[in-house]
Amino acid sequence: MKSALIIASVLLAGVAFEVTARNVYDNQNQRENNNQWARFQQEDYSDESAEPTLNEFQNNNKFSNVLNNYESESTFADRSRQSNQNDETYFGSSQELSLQQQHKSQNQFVADRQPEGLAKVMVEKIAAIQKIVVEHNIADSANFLDAALTVNQNSVKFPKHNFVSFFNSTMKNLDNGDLEYMYLNPNKDAVFAQYQFNELKTVGSFKSNIPHAHSGYYTIIMNNVVSNLSTGFFDDKHAVIKAAKFQYADANIKTHDGSETQVFSPALEQKYLGVLANAVSSEVMKSANKSALVYIKNEIRKPMKMNVARKYTNKLFDLRWQEDQVTMEMNNIGFKNSEELKQATEQLLNSVTFQRKSQDSYRMRYDFTIKNLEWTSALNVMSAGKRMTTEPMKFAIEKVNVKVYIDKAVHNQQQSHGKAYTKVEIQGLHYNLKHVQSELVSHLENDLQRFMELSLGSYLQDCLVQELINYNRQ
Repeated sequence: MKSALIIASVLLAGVAFEVTARNVYDNQNQRENNNQWARFQQEDYSDESAEPTLNEFQNNNKFSNVLNNYESESTFADRSRQSNQNDETYFGSSQELSLQQQHKSQNQFVADRQPEGLAKVMVEKIAAIQKIVVEHNIADSANFLDAALTVNQNSVKFPKHNFVSFFNSTMKNLDNGDLEYMYLNPNKDAVFAQYQFNELKTVGSFKSNIPHAHSGYYTIIMNNVVSNLSTGFFDDKHAVIKAAKFQYADANIKTHDGSETQVFSPALEQKYLGVLANAVSSEVMKSANKSALVYIKNEIRKPMKMNVARKYTNKLFDLRWQEDQVTMEMNNIGFKNSEELKQATEQLLNSVTFQRKSQDSYRMRYDFTIKNLEWTSALNVMSAGKRMTTEPMKFAIEKVNVKVYIDKAVHNQQQSHGKAYTKVEIQGLHYNLKHVQSELVSHLENDLQRFMELSLGSYLQDCLVQELINYNRQ
């Protein structure tokens, strides 16, 4: 494979360089980074077509695709304010807290919106991880990396037994990098992160047996550097270390008498820039075992425990949704027994994702899967002023996929202006229409699953926002 480290200003025939400060370009684009990130993003669950791709995350409209999925005119039954899954419910600052409290004061359903059972476990887990993200300020800088990294001595051989050795070398500014992406998935045993550095400066000395350049010092500045971290969630057995990518590099080499030289250009092209790129990636790989990544992994590992003594622990939520002239209500949607609930919590949280939106904002995403719900309940439907109620029916859901998004802005290293919203997808909803009134059949077939998705999503969103506000008060 052709080397990714290509010197753009190669000594072309008949072209003389007046200075040794020169540019070195990495012409390979980020296809490899994109493919690696896309591979981790695949198969979280079936609705990936609705998710933004990595390329979409890299432009100004990167989140519009997600937001479009929440467009609706839905509103809660018994609620006086409009609410849909595109509500960007605010939390964090005093102004946003006041706004949230104002919304809650208008909400006649407040008492029923307190989290319990599995919903409580989910929002508490998100809030705990979010607290780590904020307290460690992972969006601000990679300050856990070595600010002055020692680069090992390295020698490059030339034809005719010539050589150059670079030593006493130090790479600076690694602590000023930015986290661009982070993906943790215990079920796939995968951790992926990507860091970006505007400028990495390496200074050091050299010695060689080339005439007129026996010794001296050098400065190399790599610009727009991107380095990936790819390893296992539980250990480093599957770690992949690949050289960091950079857009271009400026090199300045001077001999002991202060004169500039270009004689080491082949050494830079053939090897030494690759050494520096590998030094970056090796240092980034160390972040898998330190920094906020470790705390987040430990929090994900913590078992999600339920208070089985509490009433309605097996319940996930109550259906309460109104759209146009149709209202649906159903109580105690959840699990058949505590054993089913316990099994549901074992692999509840699939993945946690950090995605930078801009220099001053980022998004956290939490993916949950809830399996094997089964319950018996009556369904109330009100349509065109007519109220209809079924006999208690058996319902079952094979799988519920829940995505929770939290957007945060950073101003002067203070994180504020939080927004939270959810997306719910139900797969495999089963029930028996044998004894259902004919007037209700069409509503169940046309609206029940969608109403359940909207109701659960809004319920989790309200519970989460309140939990995050409580965390901010601590």
